[in-house]
Amino acid sequence: MSKVTAPLLSFDASGQIADTLVYASWKGRPYARKYVIPSNPNSAGQQLTRNTFKFLSKLFQYMPTAALGAWDLYATNSRFTAVNGFMKQNVGPLRDETDLLLAVLSPSAGGGIIATDMTLTPASTQITVDLTAPTLPTGWTIDAGWAMAVRNVDPQTSEIYDVATGSDAATPFSIVLTGLTDTEEYVVGGWFEYTRDNGKKAYGLALSDTATPA
Repeated sequence: MSKVTAPLLSFDASGQIADTLVYASWKGRPYARKYVIPSNPNSAGQQLTRNTFKFLSKLFQYMPTAALGAWDLYATNSRFTAVNGFMKQNVGPLRDETDLLLAVLSPSAGGGIIATDMTLTPASTQITVDLTAPTLPTGWTIDAGWAMAVRNVDPQTSEIYDVATGSDAATPFSIVLTGLTDTEEYVVGGWFEYTRDNGKKAYGLALSDTATPA
């Protein structure tokens, strides 16, 4: 992909020229590329990717905005959005899977530190997530412990988007995720939100495990 300045002696251009070049823009940046005829062989591998992409894009819509701080920060200095970052981290690992055990529910962002440990305690319609904080660098503080539960389904076939999130801003960082379905397995992630010594935010990569409300 080539960037262009004043394409076609103008300040903007779009569309194709004689099945040779295509002019367009991405995030306000004009570019030109060679025209190619789109192919759609619908191979087994492509279908896996499409199904996974469709499921994850829908799942992201059910993840509460308040719990997406790490995805937002992960995308801030990159040329993609939070949902693009979520897809980048998850489509590849999940495209050949029949469950969500490899899902990244929250990424490392801003150099955040992963929790030392996570303990899950299921009960009727809920899971309690206890997070153990790591040793912090000088000047760092913990803003909150976060947790998310996603029902463990097949990303190739499922249309169930059952998500619960919560946070706790004080020790012992015990988060109760409620409104869950009994006897159904959930993939649970737990992570910390930090303020670094320079005042900037950071998030640790989510620990992951499974639990089933009783």
